[in-house]
Amino acid sequence: MASQLDTPVPVNEFDFSEVSINDKQPVITNNLGRATTIAELVYLGGYFGDVVEQDGIANAATGRINIDSDRIIRTEQIEATDTFTVGNTLWFVSGGAGAAGTLEDADPGSGTRVAVGIITAEGGTGGAQTFVEFRPFAQRLDAADVSAQVITNTAGIATNVTDIGTNDDDIGTLGSLTTTEQGSLVGAINEVDADVLTLQGEMATEQAEPKILVFPVTIDASGSIVVTGLVQGDEVVAVSVICTATQGSGTLVLETGGDDDITDGIACDTNNAVDYAATIDDGFSTLPASGAKVISVGGTAANTRGILVITYIPA
Repeated sequence: MASQLDTPVPVNEFDFSEVSINDKQPVITNNLGRATTIAELVYLGGYFGDVVEQDGIANAATGRINIDSDRIIRTEQIEATDTFTVGNTLWFVSGGAGAAGTLEDADPGSGTRVAVGIITAEGGTGGAQTFVEFRPFAQRLDAADVSAQVITNTAGIATNVTDIGTNDDDIGTLGSLTTTEQGSLVGAINEVDADVLTLQGEMATEQAEPKILVFPVTIDASGSIVVTGLVQGDEVVAVSVICTATQGSGTLVLETGGDDDITDGIACDTNNAVDYAATIDDGFSTLPASGAKVISVGGTAANTRGILVITYIPA
């Protein structure tokens, strides 16, 4: 399928280009054991995105990456021997200290990896791919990022107050303020701060709303597979399975990383059939530090394939 980025320009090491609608850029710490370069895709601090610092991010240093999902990314930072299929889930596998990570066509089953988006186009041929294009999955900024942004905004307000004091002849009178408080600049700033705190509370409420994680099981899960995208404190409230291969008597079970069953066995034995968890154990549905994993049991367990749709309330 042809790229939606019609005229890619090789302006960086990975021939990375994008169409961006709204950037989201958390600050992360580079713990890869090597420096990263601008436009390199990385998975750090629980976030997947591209490095936006012009000089890259030195090892052990902090810097910003772009995690925005309202865009389409095209890059050559891939496992060229894979076969990318439009519509399939794309995975990112970290290269650690040795090399840049790579985008791959399936979950390798081990190492630091994460499902990052849906493939929209690819270049080359299967086994000799030249690039991949994809729409990233949405990622949410956590409370620490929101708090950091509020601190930054508050510092900016303080700077502006100093400028107002210096240039008050140019800004009019207190009566021209749009805040309810017009008796003093300090009172007006306090009113703005209160509004910011209210907004933070509303954002926290939004974060508490249920989210949905789609996790394809495309490899042998008889020995269990770690479910990426869930963290300690997330509360599982519903699980369903879309079976993608016929395999008699197969079931999938969502467990904690400590082998405690969160759900009963969810049927996954007939291609295209959908089944739902009949029980969710509230003693284990709030995830521990070990996270979550899925295991296949029954029938020829190694051949069970399906898509888990997990509804959860974020920590």
